[in-house]
Amino acid sequence: MGVHQLVFNRDGVSVSPLSTSALTTSASGSTLLACVGRGAVSAQSAPTDNKANTFVQLGATHVYTLWTSSGTALYACEQATGGTGHVVTAAKPQPSDETTLSVIEVTGGGLVRPAVWREVLAGSPLTSASITTTGPALLVAWWWGDAGVQSDKTAVPDSGFSVVDSVLASGALVQCAVAVRQVSVAGTYNVTWTATPTQGAQLWIVAVQSA
Repeated sequence: MGVHQLVFNRDGVSVSPLSTSALTTSASGSTLLACVGRGAVSAQSAPTDNKANTFVQLGATHVYTLWTSSGTALYACEQATGGTGHVVTAAKPQPSDETTLSVIEVTGGGLVRPAVWREVLAGSPLTSASITTTGPALLVAWWWGDAGVQSDKTAVPDSGFSVVDSVLASGALVQCAVAVRQVSVAGTYNVTWTATPTQGAQLWIVAVQSA
């Protein structure tokens, strides 16, 4: 894993666009992953950056069962051009819409395995779908909880995943936790999250295998 960052704005706070701070990414050869959650999913579009990279959507945009106008989407850029002052941006057609952007760099990244998504409603184990690798890979998992605005949240993964970024504060925002795991052999992997308060979540997982 290279650099990573999570940025967000709360609902009703005018931010347009939503951008990371300046990152220092590898000059070439990295894979960039960007996962975006929005209150108004109709505004979903691929992120952009200031290095002329193109982000391609992995799978479909998914709405929450409990919040049918809101949802998440995942994007990737293989063999990205990078360097100092690298900024990734999510457009905000509705400037005051609650939005969360997670960006992960995988250095030496090569093949992005097909991403898998699953939504689990409250009362069932928050276990992601399974992803299969054919060799060593960095696994990246996102937890997008569906609880209401009251109280701070927690989200803890198992199976050797470590949280690298999160926004779990109370209030009107798109909550998210991001975890990674490096695996050295081919296999089939998933992750189960434990969260408070009891809630459901959208769960993404993707693997990037070495070039």
